Amino acid sequence: MGSFTSFQVLLLSLALFLASCNALPQNEAAALTFFKRAIMEDPLQILSDWNYLESEPCEWSGISCSMARDHVIRLNISGQSLKGFIAPELYQLSNLQELILHENLLMGTIPKKIGKLKNLKVLDLGVNRLTGPIPPEIGNLTNLVKINLQSNGLTGRLPSELGNLKHLEEIRLDRNRLQGRLPVGNGSEFPSKVHGMYASSGNPTGFCLSSQLKIADFSYNFFNGSIPKCLGYLPRLSFQGNCLQDKDSKQRTTEQCGNCPCAHLKTHE
Repeated sequence: MGSFTSFQVLLLSLALFLASCNALPQNEAAALTFFKRAIMEDPLQILSDWNYLESEPCEWSGISCSMARDHVIRLNISGQSLKGFIAPELYQLSNLQELILHENLLMGTIPKKIGKLKNLKVLDLGVNRLTGPIPPEIGNLTNLVKINLQSNGLTGRLPSELGNLKHLEEIRLDRNRLQGRLPVGNGSEFPSKVHGMYASSGNPTGFCLSSQLKIADFSYNFFNGSIPKCLGYLPRLSFQGNCLQDKDSKQRTTEQCGNCPCAHLKTHE
């Protein structure tokens, strides 16, 4: 009887040890499972080791965890030809700091629930096949330092909520089908100081509030209107290939702008 009790204690100790080794919250592990399920093709088998029976999630390819291995803080799978969608359930990775899915074949829209990743500092979904608008919920990610959405098929206007990103240093939106005016303020333009530091007597919204902004690329879209003075420190190459009123950068032809998705918009809007 005594030996049987000792065996039970041994089993209980082993179970507690295994539980302590797998400290990742269940909802975060589930979020990764949903991510894998949303991928239809993985030709390079980058997700082949995403298997609970063989290893814990912190050991999986593209995953980085905190020092205590109790939270996922980085998901970086770039240039792996993943074809599929971005699972909305990724919002459950509440401690995620970097979401980098650059240069894949991801389709569909950017999930609005990404706006719940309050600790996110880097959002890189560039060079994919994403469509639809940029969700205004991204403006809730006030810790963002870098956004890269270049070379997709994104459409619609830029949400003014991007102006909430006061720590933003870099934003790349080039080579999409975005339209309308650049959101910089309440119809006003503000005098520039140095590298994105601006003054205003009004209540600006949009990029004029992004005081840390150092790098921005809006080229090869269908933006119209004029280049805001508060973005005047940026290279003119950052604005080329649009429908802007600017003589110093190469813009699209009248015919191209007339046939663009923003053809119904007036330049003074």
